[in-house]
Amino acid sequence: MSEYPGGSAPAKKSGLSGRAIGGLVIAALVVIFIVINRDQVEVSFVFFTATIALWVALAIAAVGGFVAGFLIGRKRYKA
Repeated sequence: MSEYPGGSAPAKKSGLSGRAIGGLVIAALVVIFIVINRDQVEVSFVFFTATIALWVALAIAAVGGFVAGFLIGRKRYKA
């Protein structure tokens, strides 16, 4: 006997989810923002100061944010 009324499993949705589309839109906006900010800037971080292109600092911040979000958002499984 089938678990589903009518005898068959529900059809799977194809294509991207709303979450994936939102992520792609945000990623595109971040890339555009980084590309148009190409000036040289002085960046200070805890123990050092460096003059680098603003896009490099923005890219580092974006990657750091992505990694932090990934690590915070992971599901934790107990053994």
